[in-house]
Amino acid sequence: MKRLAHLIRFNPDENKARPNPNLPSGYTYFLQMVAHDLVHSAISTSLGEGQTAGLSNVRNAPLRLETVYGGGPTECPHAYEAAPVAFRSKLRLGNSRIDRDDQDHRGPRKDIARGTTSSAAQLARTASYPEALIADPRNDSHAIISQIVVLFHELHNCIVDELVRGGNLLPTANPFADAQRLFTTARTACVLIYRNLIRQDLLPRILHQDVWQAYTTDQKPSSSLDGGEWRAPLEFTNGFFRFGHSMIRPIYRFNGGPGNAFTIEQILARTSDKSPSDVPLETAWLVNWDLFFTSDPNAGNVSIRIGPWSQVGIGEEVPGEGDLIARDLLSSIAIQPWSIGPLVDRLRTTHGSLLDKSELLAGKIGSRPWAARISEWLAKRSDATFGSFNKLSEKEIKTLANDPPIPLFVRFEAGLDSGNQGERLGILGSIVVADVICGVLQSDRLLPDNPAGGLQSELASLSAATLGKAGNGQANIFAFLADIESPGPKISLTTVRRFLNDRQRVTQA
Repeated sequence: MKRLAHLIRFNPDENKARPNPNLPSGYTYFLQMVAHDLVHSAISTSLGEGQTAGLSNVRNAPLRLETVYGGGPTECPHAYEAAPVAFRSKLRLGNSRIDRDDQDHRGPRKDIARGTTSSAAQLARTASYPEALIADPRNDSHAIISQIVVLFHELHNCIVDELVRGGNLLPTANPFADAQRLFTTARTACVLIYRNLIRQDLLPRILHQDVWQAYTTDQKPSSSLDGGEWRAPLEFTNGFFRFGHSMIRPIYRFNGGPGNAFTIEQILARTSDKSPSDVPLETAWLVNWDLFFTSDPNAGNVSIRIGPWSQVGIGEEVPGEGDLIARDLLSSIAIQPWSIGPLVDRLRTTHGSLLDKSELLAGKIGSRPWAARISEWLAKRSDATFGSFNKLSEKEIKTLANDPPIPLFVRFEAGLDSGNQGERLGILGSIVVADVICGVLQSDRLLPDNPAGGLQSELASLSAATLGKAGNGQANIFAFLADIESPGPKISLTTVRRFLNDRQRVTQA
């Protein structure tokens, strides 16, 4: 696996330098946050030397923004602002720094909150903030995802403020219950927005067009319920959904300031855990999202095309195991998932018409139509990467081609077979991803009814359910969120960011 990882990292495939205008780099890290919201494993399979005892996914309410809210203010109070009443209704945000010398944190309130247990004297000496005050510590694994989380903290807090300003949630004699209702209402609205972002913006970008069309019409997703509880398929969590790692750029521009471009190694190091004296973030590190959500490679950060290549090793070397590419491969093997062959054979009865659209997948049960193409590519790229020294043997190539590790297959299919030239997933990768995510979106209902008119209908339904009988004849308490969608209506991360900017200008005026 280490040599295969080396081949993926260093093979001179001409496609690895091509930008992907379909997936600006903001989606790379929104995908990471979605992954955190679907999966929170009790142990690491890639770092556990193959041990899977105790492996479990503690996410049992998928795509409900548990990665942002945790167990709520009662179970996870450090992620929430202190409030006059015992129940906290708003998420924490932290001030940034103007520069390295700014120990008063006078920059914009655009960082996650960070803390320390140091005494005042120790803090004066070290200016160190090793604690990220967020619900899911993985969301401070680098300086981009922490700011994606800031975006959702801002959205939640904006909804809270607007609900208070609107005055339609009439107070009762119980301030604790009022604060709890305010929090729950804002959180549900935020989750509805988030799910519409996934449905309207993310899935149409990452899924093969034929698969997306099928799942929005007549293709029914499989149930991920096991004994009434949600279970994420291991093939998805430790295999297919790792495709985003191939999209990572070596360098990102954060904002328009001179020199405000950083390598992926610098970005990975800018966290409370790894660099406690380098946080809160300085203004040079504050993301201008226009640079992360443009499809113009000359104007901002466009991601790398999905494929069996990588421009970066991604993170630190792990003794005995290698970088993230190797860890993805090892993780997919350690959990002993379905192999590609049996998985495709099983899907032929339910997704045969989709599989037949791909020359890598079309065939009879028991056939392995992908083997020849992968074998040819591995042989050619092994020679180009290793030369005559340490290249993959014919036996190794045959084994990998017939039974490819899932992270290799999903990359290969996307880059070299899908017809999209790496702009989105291939057929099989799209089926697995759509089956899991569409299954959650269709089966896990947040509202008592199931409005079919999109986000604004869902928000109107939530408004009615929140107000109950007292709401008869009252206006929609979420009317202010009409501007979060562009005409169409369509929601995207760009429209959410613009909505927040507009609301901030209004409140500051």
